Amino acid sequence: MVLVSTIARAVFINLLLVLFSIVVSSCAFAANNSAVTGWIVPADTSFATAKPLLQNAIKTKTKSDLSHVRIKAAQDYWFIIDLSQYRKSPLSVIYADNVHLSHVDFYTLDDDFNQLDAVHDDIHRLINKVLPHQTYSGDRAHWAVISARHNDVEWINIGFATKQQFIELVNTKLRNFILIIGLLLLCISIAGTVYILSHQTISLYLLAYLGCILSEFLIAQGALNYVSDALLPLWYIKLQFSFQVLALAVINVCFIHYLQSLTILKPRQYKLFAYVSLFSVTAILSCFMAQSVHFVVVTLSLGFMLVLLSYLFFYWRSNSKQAIPYEFLVVWCAVILQTLCWQATLVAGSQLYPFNDVLIVVNALAFVMALLIHERKRVKQYNYSLTHDDETQLPNKLLLIKRLDSQVKLSSAHSILLFRPAVLSNARANFGYEHVNEHIKVTMSKLAQQLAPMNVLCVETNKQGLRCIVRLDDSTYAVVILGKLELSQIEQLVCVINSVFAEGITHKRLHLIDKVEIGVANYPLHASTSSQLVQRGLQALGVKPLHGERWHMFNIENVTLSQRRIAIASALKEAIECDQLSLFFQPQIDLNTGKVHGGEALLRWEHPQLGHVPPDLFIPIAESSGIISDLTEWVITQALIYQKQITALLPEHIVSINISAKDLLRKDLPVLFITLLDEFKLNASNVMLELTESATLFEGVDIKNALNDYRLIGVKIAIDDFGTGYSSLAYLSKMGFDEIKIDKQFVMNIEYSKNDQTICRATCDIAKSLGSYVVAEGIEDSQSMVKLQSYGCEIGQGYYFSRPLTFDAYMLWLEQHLETTPLVTSDGQRVTDLIEKNNY
Repeated sequence: MVLVSTIARAVFINLLLVLFSIVVSSCAFAANNSAVTGWIVPADTSFATAKPLLQNAIKTKTKSDLSHVRIKAAQDYWFIIDLSQYRKSPLSVIYADNVHLSHVDFYTLDDDFNQLDAVHDDIHRLINKVLPHQTYSGDRAHWAVISARHNDVEWINIGFATKQQFIELVNTKLRNFILIIGLLLLCISIAGTVYILSHQTISLYLLAYLGCILSEFLIAQGALNYVSDALLPLWYIKLQFSFQVLALAVINVCFIHYLQSLTILKPRQYKLFAYVSLFSVTAILSCFMAQSVHFVVVTLSLGFMLVLLSYLFFYWRSNSKQAIPYEFLVVWCAVILQTLCWQATLVAGSQLYPFNDVLIVVNALAFVMALLIHERKRVKQYNYSLTHDDETQLPNKLLLIKRLDSQVKLSSAHSILLFRPAVLSNARANFGYEHVNEHIKVTMSKLAQQLAPMNVLCVETNKQGLRCIVRLDDSTYAVVILGKLELSQIEQLVCVINSVFAEGITHKRLHLIDKVEIGVANYPLHASTSSQLVQRGLQALGVKPLHGERWHMFNIENVTLSQRRIAIASALKEAIECDQLSLFFQPQIDLNTGKVHGGEALLRWEHPQLGHVPPDLFIPIAESSGIISDLTEWVITQALIYQKQITALLPEHIVSINISAKDLLRKDLPVLFITLLDEFKLNASNVMLELTESATLFEGVDIKNALNDYRLIGVKIAIDDFGTGYSSLAYLSKMGFDEIKIDKQFVMNIEYSKNDQTICRATCDIAKSLGSYVVAEGIEDSQSMVKLQSYGCEIGQGYYFSRPLTFDAYMLWLEQHLETTPLVTSDGQRVTDLIEKNNY
């Protein structure tokens, strides 16, 4: 933005200097221009034939003013000037100020009308291409005759000057020519640079317009006379007219495009105006006919611009909130003045050329300044978007960090309070972003009004007032509290925030109740930098609320736990690949026969640095980090590999494998089972998948269809931890589980708890009615085992039989218990005899 301002200031000063120079030069030229009188003779003859006509005209006609003469199309004119009246004057140069004449010849005659020899040098020939002239000697020259012709209606200006005045006139024209060309080239380079840097379409329009103006100016000044003599001057005029109309067409399209970008013109109106503007481009062909056609075309373009300007005037009157681009209105007015000047030049001739030159400078000045102002606004808007949220226009994290850095430099104590309205994500999904963003704007405005009198940091001051609320991300906002950490002040802010958001969000008679999560961190108590302070606030915000807490202060213990979870998630992938995981087996015993029924595969992880990581810790982390699929595949593969070895020893052995709720609906998991069962030649009915009760109640999912995919393979399904969820009898009947597993919390205290006894007895009765068998886990003594068997529980599992064992230890344990006798208690009594004796 500083660069744009510097360029704009430098260009503005240079353009003013150029404009001042042109105006002064034009005024000086007008002051030194001497009036010339003489005779005008229209005659299409050569000099030899016209000589008698000229002599007769001197005798019969009156003198006319030759300083501004309008000549007809395709007609030779002879201008006769009596030089004898200027013999006492220092004037010695006569010139015709029109570079587009078909031909112009100068003759110097003596008293008897005899032609005198003219002396020309190279400099004369160069100057003569842009300012036809003749130098004469006052001693012998008596008459000066000028022959001129043009193929269209044109004006010719004949003037007298001293040699010094003529040199100054030539220098003035040359200086103005160089200044204007340099100015236009400078403006073109600025527009090109802006386009390269910003790719703004308006820069291309400006390039095209300035290119047309530059071409028109070069032709008007006779620059083509130095390039080629093959083109007739008439075609110079036609090219000049063409570039004028093309410039008008480009500028009209530019204005329409700009207004459409401001949403002032609707798409249909934009197309209509675009078609009308294209008329100006197609009308270029008509410019090759005559000046009258060109005059009509330019008038139509001028009328179109005036109509568009009138439309904008009424639009802005009816839409007072719409910002008015004054810089482009100035450009518009400058273009209209330029167009009027072109029209006036067709009527008044070259007398208006200096004014036209001034308007070219004004146009370039207006256009470049408008472009730079537009670019400055765009850069300012871009910088604003970097520090503000696009949807709510609230300050964002970047601006917050800048303000916090200022506080840190001053070593001023402050706290950051982050809050997250919990309803936003659900509201966006149901009500849409637009409605929720409007709600956020209104709510934040209310909250800002209530926070204004409190001791909070003003992040920004603008036309809307003070802003103390910052939007960190899609759903997280921040407020900075100044001063030392005071819990009463934080409690006050929390009450204000909760009260503002307590109303919730309403849309089309639907109402969502809102609650707010709040986290607080303090500088310098919890952080030493602004970025670290924001991070600490986010960590406090991420803590789950407990016991009705409304906000959380940053706690290093929570961070340590969070970092451990991150370390576990990072190491878990490596653990799967590097075989750091292992499967333990806990036997399951048939309570009626005492024989081994099977074993449950339990996952264990011993990390080299983290030590023993319990499954209750790393499995939820695996689910949240997306590694659970790889983990499940490893467990299934390893369990079936072990099952193949176990069935070689115990063919009826059933392996129970726990499966995560996240993997239950995976379509590729049944395919994995089919592949591994076929590869290891295993019986699918000897594989039991254990699903937690919460997994089977997965919301919004058809679990039965998912379970049927596994039943088609032949795999059996068990519901694990039964009694901890909310399964009903109808639900169990619908799912058709092969096994119901009683959670250990109801088994471990069954000897003394009437409630646990009732639950276990009811579970066994339910299982029998559904055709399922029951597994009780957590059996740690014979009394619990006897009581469960009396309820009809078929399978038992727990420390009473064995702790979880490594695979090798489990194989050894199986070998020792293959010929197990019926179950006995610790005092040697048979379990079946004990049940009958106590009449359970």
